[in-house]
Amino acid sequence: MSRRFLFGVDDSENTLQALKNFAELFLESDVVLHLFHAVPESSLLYPGELSTLSGEASEWEKVQEKQAQRVLDKALGLLVEMGYKRSRLESQSILNSVDTAQNILDASESNQFAAIVLARKSRSAVKRFLLGSTTTKICQYSDAHPVWVIGTPRLKPPNILAALDDSDYAERIFTHLAHYLASFPGARITLFHVIPAKPPEFWDHGHILNQEEQTKRDAMVAAWRSDHEKRIEGFFASARNVFVSAGMNEEQVNNLMPTRMRGIARDIIAEAGRGHYNILAFGRRGLSAISDFNLGSRAAKMLQNARDCSLIVVN
Repeated sequence: MSRRFLFGVDDSENTLQALKNFAELFLESDVVLHLFHAVPESSLLYPGELSTLSGEASEWEKVQEKQAQRVLDKALGLLVEMGYKRSRLESQSILNSVDTAQNILDASESNQFAAIVLARKSRSAVKRFLLGSTTTKICQYSDAHPVWVIGTPRLKPPNILAALDDSDYAERIFTHLAHYLASFPGARITLFHVIPAKPPEFWDHGHILNQEEQTKRDAMVAAWRSDHEKRIEGFFASARNVFVSAGMNEEQVNNLMPTRMRGIARDIIAEAGRGHYNILAFGRRGLSAISDFNLGSRAAKMLQNARDCSLIVVN
């Protein structure tokens, strides 16, 4: 697997803090950081620059090039000060950007990267993390790469909540996590699966069951739940073996399989808050009939509402 990460940078304090947190995690490794900055087409000029520009394209490009270099130099300087060797740092910029998300996706396709990394922006109670933002668009359309959305809390050592079902996404999640995070001293991971509500074939549909029917229905539901638990336990065992093979001890890997309470996404978010995890990992899609990452999907809900942790969205 690749050891190069594409990190989208700008000049915000959130981004620099996220970069520092991410870089601290991999400082002692061989990971290469590729810093990417897209200068918006309508990039703001400094006072006095507007009056000095002739309006020619070359003049505007020079201003944008200077802005891009300022952003990249600041990020590169931070990493060098932390102890990164220049041989492990790459930088790239694009001018006249009209769609930062698409620029980042295009850059990720042109090289082999382990993941796209972005800073998690702060939110107020009013200003929500809406679909259409750069981060959400990248999570939605990044078919080739997982997306790491890094917050301000430290990532070292990793304390990971991995939300799994028994879809293909789940295996990709724990394989990705094992390769990049299992070897860190003190790392912990909790494999988490919410048992869903009983399927529609076990609903009453308005029919009041008599005692015999109720007994039969209860037995069917119990058998369904038992089969579901056995299937997930087997899946957990496979995941545990992957993490142990990657260097973790048995006691560093935990399992949780609660029954659905408020909704699967809400239950995952609640556990992320209770357990003081610094990373929440989940799949972009799961077993539901919803094929796309959209406003109502579980992935979008977790991306929007999970707090105080970084996120890893696996494609």
